[in-house]
Amino acid sequence: MIPANCAIALFLAAATILLPVPSYASRSESERAYSLGREALNRHAGSEALSLFKKAVAEDDRNVEARYYLGVLYSQNIATYMLAEEQLIEIPGQVMGQGSGNRDDLIFRAGLALGKLYVKRGRNVQAIRLIRNVIAAAPASVQLDDAYNVLGLALYYERVYDEAIFELRRAIKINPGNTAATFNIKTIRTRLEHFNAARIYSRMGDHVGAIEEYRVAISLDPRFIDARYRLGIELLQNGDIADALKELRRAESVSDQYSKKHEIRFGMGLAFRDLGQIEDARKQFEQVIGSKPQFAPAHNELGKLQMVRKDYKAAIQRFAEAIQLDPKDEYATNMQKAIMGDMSQGR
Repeated sequence: MIPANCAIALFLAAATILLPVPSYASRSESERAYSLGREALNRHAGSEALSLFKKAVAEDDRNVEARYYLGVLYSQNIATYMLAEEQLIEIPGQVMGQGSGNRDDLIFRAGLALGKLYVKRGRNVQAIRLIRNVIAAAPASVQLDDAYNVLGLALYYERVYDEAIFELRRAIKINPGNTAATFNIKTIRTRLEHFNAARIYSRMGDHVGAIEEYRVAISLDPRFIDARYRLGIELLQNGDIADALKELRRAESVSDQYSKKHEIRFGMGLAFRDLGQIEDARKQFEQVIGSKPQFAPAHNELGKLQMVRKDYKAAIQRFAEAIQLDPKDEYATNMQKAIMGDMSQGR
């Protein structure tokens, strides 16, 4: 597999390479196979088209249009995703190496096809970066609605819903007839409808209502990590500690790149604490601080655990750090308790 960062680099700076010039007969045979391949595509004869494009590339390695369609067809089958990536990766360098005039349109199409392939393979972070660069470098002649739709879809799969909606709106503004973008934006709004309803219930203190709405949002999108995390917190606040821990663990497993992963671990620490598993709770809070040292609640919770162990000096240090980061009354109260405990130990 070609690393995604290498693919992106190729599209950002398609290095010039010198290619051997095929014989006239080979070029002629390649063009003939390519033309027949396009005809087969128009007849929806995918397998025939694939064979013809393979032949076109075999006859003339410089036939970049044939290579592009070969990559597109390979990307339609999960078993040939890697072959698709290999073909699409080659195109920028070949276009620049041939010096055959301005072919930014082909580089754009190849980059967009590669971005779509990354989305199919779940490599959404790489897809987002690549498609944004493809859009930035796109020639004025191309229509960008499909690119914005794919970008919105990749953002959606990464659960960056606000940005996804923004990019999908761009696609629809360019082309109101883009049915894929219209469908995608409606899907996101459906997910957010239940998610936002749950947040309203949560602010009202209605944990049961919030739990119900979060569950609906998750049923529509099982990888909706923010909904799973918030469901775990609502279950915890509602006293369903075992179920809360289960949901928080599920949330943690969805993505390593979730920006609020430290909050999931903090919630797991609270659940372990409430289950009486103090050592497990401590480990979670320490992991939170290790990844997010400025997260004051974790310092506070560690201080409270150290109070239970009557390690008042360590508790005082934790509360002091929490107060420095966020001067809440709760942290100050805990600090006073730790100081009094330390004084009583010294008597």
